[in-house]
Amino acid sequence: MAHKLLASGTVLAGRYRIERLIKSGGFAAVYVATDQRQRRVCAVKETFDPTGDNADQFRLEAEILADIRHQNLPAVWDYFGQNGDLYLVMEYIEGEDLESHLDMSGLLGEDYVRDWVEQLCDALTMLHRHQPPIIHRDIKPANVKITPDGRAVLVDFGIAKFYQAGNNTQVAARAVTDGFSPLEQYGQGSTDPRSDIYALGATVYNLLTGVIPPD
Repeated sequence: MAHKLLASGTVLAGRYRIERLIKSGGFAAVYVATDQRQRRVCAVKETFDPTGDNADQFRLEAEILADIRHQNLPAVWDYFGQNGDLYLVMEYIEGEDLESHLDMSGLLGEDYVRDWVEQLCDALTMLHRHQPPIIHRDIKPANVKITPDGRAVLVDFGIAKFYQAGNNTQVAARAVTDGFSPLEQYGQGSTDPRSDIYALGATVYNLLTGVIPPD
């Protein structure tokens, strides 16, 4: 049975008024909302019927983002549970993702791509130097948003993890994106910071050629 999405005007936690849906999938949805207490626009991620691994991953995503501050990463302001679902309140990142840019504009100029990638490398350096290191594990054009002022922001930490050497993590099929996920992510291999570097390289290849890298 499909999960019922939140209607415009719904108020969560007595303060977050849902304005519109941004996107939805089988496990989560993201909305634009207004924080009526702080009087600011925010993004609210809803995790559907969270149990077991889903609930654990939600808490990990909240913990990761709440612990970091970087201009190329979304800030987390709040997280809570309500009516059996879990909610993550984040900075709303205005702009289009790079997948949409590529679809609308065709191949992207090298100067633009170089600037965006330098920004993403700076964000990844901070994530990977964190103790313990944070691995995003889902870098791809659809998860990079470009703001109107040219800021590249890495979004969707839904399958991120803290890296521990020697701790292999099996990643579910829904966490793999053909052409962008490294080989170790398809099975029992251990993902580490190099996995993010591979995915970033695949993203750059796609942006400059318009071709999704072969697996």
